[in-house]
Amino acid sequence: MKSLIRKHNPQIHIITNYITSEVSVNAVLAVGATVIGAESPLEVAEITSSSDALVLNTGTPSIDRYEAFRLAGISANTKNIPIVLDPVGVGASTFRKANIKDLLSKIHVTCIRGNASEIMNLCSVIDNDTSSKSDEVYDIAAVPSNESDDISSTSKSYLKPSRSSQKCSGADLQSMMYSGSGVEDAGLGFSKDAVISLSKKLDAIIVISGETVTVVSARDDFYKEYPGGSIFQKQFTGAGCMMSALLGAYLATGRKENITDIDSVENCIRDYESCARKAERRVYGSRNIGTMNYRNALIDELSLLDKPWRYRFDKSDLNLYAITDRSWILNDNDSCSESSLEDNYCNNNKASKESLYCKSLEEAVEKAILGGATIIQLREKNISDDEYIKRAESIKSVCDKYNIPLIINDNVDVALKVKAAGVHVGQGDTSVSKVRSILGKDYIIGATAHNLEEAKIAQTCGADYLGVGAAFGSSTKKDAKPLTSLETYKEITSNISIPIVAIGGINDSNMDLLTGSGIAGVAIISGIFSASNIEKQTLILSHKAKEDFLS
Repeated sequence: MKSLIRKHNPQIHIITNYITSEVSVNAVLAVGATVIGAESPLEVAEITSSSDALVLNTGTPSIDRYEAFRLAGISANTKNIPIVLDPVGVGASTFRKANIKDLLSKIHVTCIRGNASEIMNLCSVIDNDTSSKSDEVYDIAAVPSNESDDISSTSKSYLKPSRSSQKCSGADLQSMMYSGSGVEDAGLGFSKDAVISLSKKLDAIIVISGETVTVVSARDDFYKEYPGGSIFQKQFTGAGCMMSALLGAYLATGRKENITDIDSVENCIRDYESCARKAERRVYGSRNIGTMNYRNALIDELSLLDKPWRYRFDKSDLNLYAITDRSWILNDNDSCSESSLEDNYCNNNKASKESLYCKSLEEAVEKAILGGATIIQLREKNISDDEYIKRAESIKSVCDKYNIPLIINDNVDVALKVKAAGVHVGQGDTSVSKVRSILGKDYIIGATAHNLEEAKIAQTCGADYLGVGAAFGSSTKKDAKPLTSLETYKEITSNISIPIVAIGGINDSNMDLLTGSGIAGVAIISGIFSASNIEKQTLILSHKAKEDFLS
């Protein structure tokens, strides 16, 4: 949907809080939509009627603002445009609770986004009592007597219990509920049953942001968790408000393209959180760490979402470079039976039993990405171009979901056909200069080098990065060069300007030996795809790669 937003340039009417209005507007502008910020009750209905989506943020409420929310919401419902509600601090005061409950009784919202604390307080506010339906839901004592309105007197908290399954006392739950009502509080957890019931009652998509992002839609029978973004998102105000504003832009565009609302929400979450992760790598890689630098880097990444990969390529993308090898995915062939896989495992001991049950290379690649792989290279040998294209298309669809560049190994035609991010060529493959003449300026080109002379030639011919090795030998390539010394890496990285990734026999136990070499990251094949738990092993590798080569 990234290019579709800029194509349609939808107008998003945002009535947001004073604190985060600037960053929310800039986020929407960055992805290619336009924004209008009218908030007077005298004009909001008219403004909304000429807009493509409405975003309501309750962060700095007032009587006039709630009236503006109501009038704009009625106008949006009349026109059938999507409404996103961000119930900021809904549990912070009786005033907020009463007015949000009243607002939701008068307008229908398409999507509600909040942190876990806000969503659980919203469940309470609308009397979403599921306590009789789930062992995970507990009542709490009534609100203190100074909050005696009809909402707070029937308030209940729906808190997800700890994994130890120990129940909290009523006093503990009350403390959790009312101490966790602030605007930036991430919440302590949530009840799946309560959120599903909230979605059903309001006929709305619920988005719960935090370390992971949970999307719930009772109408679509949909419940899914997505990887979160960056710890930096908690360190400046407005990260959640940005997401809410972007949801408005994605929903508006989706309606114009007949894309379902739930698909639009999915696309938005994936794009936003992938940009958040990349922005973190970028600030670490530039040694420019700081919350405001991060915030600006995040908006920059949003602005580049629909650009060709070469324009948004950065050395931090090379931090953990995963190169595929189908030989480790023994169940990739539909003709393989489970019993034959067991035999292969027992006889060859090539991979652990668990890794054999990756149903496909696509699944293995997704697990690697979820674990922290920052770039994927599809490496296929001894297959036809038609087979290569088919495989590349399916792997690219996985990479695109998470905004991860896909590099094709030594096949320019395949890269062009599937619109991959780029191509990697070895010393014995097509020359870099020829590849650049074919691909033009929009594609990333990687090249292999073993010494400074080869590195300089590749850079001059138009390579964007270099793979240098073998660092510690290689079990997957029989003709790998002898071990590359740390001095060789330092010599190359000190004399060329494009980033370097080390390759060959690298794993979590020897990666530290490359620290100080000047490389941007490491390329790993078997260290990822032969693992019994690909996602877990990639997570270990990604933490080490970030610490060793970005920090």
